[in-house]
Amino acid sequence: MIPQKLVCMTCKKEYDIGPMFEGCPECRGRGVVSPVEVIYDYDAVKAGLDLSAWLTAPRSVWKYRDLLPLPDPAHAVTLGEGGTPLLQVQTLGEASRLENLYVKNETCNPTWSFKDRQNAVSVSTARALGFKKVTTSTTGNQGVSTAAYAAAAGLECAVFCHPETPRVQHDLIRLYGARSISLKDRKQFLSTLVRDCGFFPCAGLTPLPVASPFGVEGYKTISYEIVMQLNGQVPDRVYAPVAGGHGLYGIYKGFRELKALSAVDRIPRMFGCQAEGCNPFVRSFRARQQEVTTVRNPSTIALSIRDETGGDCGLRAIYDSEGEALDASDQEIVRAARLLARGGIAAEPASAAPVACALACARAGQIGPRELVVCVVTGSAAKWPETLDRMVDEPIILNPNFEELKLALWL
Repeated sequence: MIPQKLVCMTCKKEYDIGPMFEGCPECRGRGVVSPVEVIYDYDAVKAGLDLSAWLTAPRSVWKYRDLLPLPDPAHAVTLGEGGTPLLQVQTLGEASRLENLYVKNETCNPTWSFKDRQNAVSVSTARALGFKKVTTSTTGNQGVSTAAYAAAAGLECAVFCHPETPRVQHDLIRLYGARSISLKDRKQFLSTLVRDCGFFPCAGLTPLPVASPFGVEGYKTISYEIVMQLNGQVPDRVYAPVAGGHGLYGIYKGFRELKALSAVDRIPRMFGCQAEGCNPFVRSFRARQQEVTTVRNPSTIALSIRDETGGDCGLRAIYDSEGEALDASDQEIVRAARLLARGGIAAEPASAAPVACALACARAGQIGPRELVVCVVTGSAAKWPETLDRMVDEPIILNPNFEELKLALWL
């Protein structure tokens, strides 16, 4: 097994791999909240790296096991996540007039979102560390995914849901055998389960107030696949939706690791995409702040990215890659979702935000004609029926009259 360690992102103190759910103890003792992340012996990885093996291995994030945390590979849980398509969508090409605009379609994961990559790693690590119970906080996608992977691992699962989480997602969580609890103040109870009741948190990298350094590692595999699917090329720009910012950081970290392994020679510019009605990363970026601000009473159709604040690691990915934090109006997001759908991809609004932002950049002439652009579409519209209903026209209701049918079908 490749040597691994947990390293504080602020003071750089090193720790053994293990359950560390409140960030760096050294920094916490000084009143500083700092995440720890998994760092690998990259020289050892590089010595045994065989990219061709990644191309031929079965579909699963565990084909990248040398760059994923797991004390015992026998505990790996997979539902066939990863290996999602990288596509050029005709309707987006026509709208943007960009020749090299691609969509990484994460709706093809087992529970139809990129959260499956995170939970394959989180739940596997929980089982390897001896935990019998997992928990998470969610607007929807994360909860469904955690419940599915907990079921596959034989672990108990409790999910704290946003009050606006769609009923279908509650039903899916319960169908997988987990408990779904609707609460406004979810973080407080999540913390109690972790600190006092022996639950493993399937959470982001930043202690808000509890965290996990493991799940973000699953997001890295998106970067590995993009490079392989582009035959070794690195995109010039990657647009991804931002809620807590951990998905964006994970994708950035994947490119950073490939560069450290000499598999690529550069890192793409990372663009964190939000809605105008909930844009803490955009506000912080425009003010050149190092910490993410808080937006009170956020409002947007894109519930999955309606987080009042987020982790500073997401800002770090933007700054370090010379990228930007961008936002789009709900109208632009819905238009982008419709364009995706006309091209065959049904995306929830949060997942359409990167497309909306990329199209706005293209209209403003900010993207060069030869630039290679990837938009990460993170989740399917299928699990958001109430939101979907707001994005489409009313169904056609006809009297049993063939003349009316011909009119409706433009015959």
